[in-house]
Amino acid sequence: MPENDVATGVFNKIHPEKRQLAIEFLRGYFADAPSTVQEIRVAIEKNPAEWWVVHHLAWGMGVRNLLRRNGYGEADLGVNNLDDCYAGLVEEAFL
Repeated sequence: MPENDVATGVFNKIHPEKRQLAIEFLRGYFADAPSTVQEIRVAIEKNPAEWWVVHHLAWGMGVRNLLRRNGYGEADLGVNNLDDCYAGLVEEAFL
């Protein structure tokens, strides 16, 4: 679960079944990219509260858009902005 208070609140607003489906989608999508998963795991372990800040522009926005394109957008998950919760989904998927 995300460390950031805003992210935690938004993450917790996602219906558990929808949240789990998004997490499973990310796991499946990145199943063939173990080095990417490992890189993100290391970043999370080094700085659990803000790991995503460094990765947002280079990687996080791509993940956010990937979720949107595959049925896990804001309306689908019942949130106002995926930027407030994609990191939590990534953490749950990769840790």
